[in-house]
Amino acid sequence: MTILGCQKDPSVDIKTDELYTPYLTSVRDNGKITLMWGKPACLYCANCPCPQLDPNHFEIFVSDSDPSDLKFHSTVSNNIFEVAINNLTNGKPYYFAIRAVGQKEFTVSKTVMTIPENAETVQPLFPTIDNNKELGTWSNDQSKIGYISSYFWNNGNNESQSLFVYSFSNNAELLVEKSSRSPEWSPTGQKIVYQTENGMVNSGQGMPCHISVYNTTDSTIKRLTSGSAFNFLPTWSFGGEWIAFLSNKAGGQEYNIWKIPSDSGTAVQVTLDFNDNSDLGIIDDRSPKSLSWSKDGNNIAFSRLTKLNQGYNSVIYTIPSSGGSKTILVPSQWDDYAPTYSPDGTTIAFVSNRSGKNEIWTMNLQTKKFKQITGSKDKWIYANPGKIEWSLSGNKILFTSNSNNFKTLYTVDIN
Repeated sequence: MTILGCQKDPSVDIKTDELYTPYLTSVRDNGKITLMWGKPACLYCANCPCPQLDPNHFEIFVSDSDPSDLKFHSTVSNNIFEVAINNLTNGKPYYFAIRAVGQKEFTVSKTVMTIPENAETVQPLFPTIDNNKELGTWSNDQSKIGYISSYFWNNGNNESQSLFVYSFSNNAELLVEKSSRSPEWSPTGQKIVYQTENGMVNSGQGMPCHISVYNTTDSTIKRLTSGSAFNFLPTWSFGGEWIAFLSNKAGGQEYNIWKIPSDSGTAVQVTLDFNDNSDLGIIDDRSPKSLSWSKDGNNIAFSRLTKLNQGYNSVIYTIPSSGGSKTILVPSQWDDYAPTYSPDGTTIAFVSNRSGKNEIWTMNLQTKKFKQITGSKDKWIYANPGKIEWSLSGNKILFTSNSNNFKTLYTVDIN
């Protein structure tokens, strides 16, 4: 039997009293959290929802301190799929779960974490949204934006994701290089690093990808890597002297972290295969993603799949930029992606599904205190291997979301 809008619990016997596991999401507001979970539906039954899927009722559990110590809050009938929890404290984390209770069985949703707060201020970067613009990167003064969009050539017969730079002063869009992705503006504000397949020749291992730097002052491009390797997801050190990136140039079971001097030089391997996800056969699943360099230059943050209980979660780690062992940077039982250090080095921002869907969060690196940045507006957040980016002042975060079937760029204020 195929179930939509729910997570099937394998411990329940379908022939007797099958229940579904509610898929719980939350929306925050000023002193309020709204919990929502899907109504079960079956593809093959004439009269849905299936009687055997219907619970007798739902029970809500909550904690304001420990996600592993949820307490009973209230009961709602089996035809209720949305509940508002009021009189909560803004800025305080809360944890929720929903239990579907049947005659003989019960199933419990995953626990969600959410923090009530006043609605966030989200603004589109462009007044007109008529094509895709994603994975944006700001110039220091925010007068220009680099992003990825479609480029067509050969009378429209060829298309590739390509790097563009847009100037807000004259509304001019400049193609930097076709078949390119993952741009990041340099700390000095004069260069953009990115990955490109443009001009590469297909090899036996697939299409090579290389790290390039575009100089915005004289419009020149310098290739930093070469050969048949796949090099991607570059990021600057805070001082601009180094660029870290992922590569398979050493072979092995995973893409590993490398670094190279930003003005050209010899690439240095930072990590070897971690080899702790041996049952993940696909190299993309086994490998680090979404790199970010700490302000002091000593560490590089990244996200990576990690086995937790019976499944896998994307966990944010850090590793010394000189090489060494990885350590967990953001403690979590949820999926956390796209880490990025704040300009002052005190905070890490990241994308997480801990509220039931992907939102932007921050964590103070000293106090370990979390803050939920988005979650009031209905905005889809590009997660993995996407990127978010702080403004140089640290008062805004740039992210990719959706608008009328287009991916486009938004900012959210950091209060």
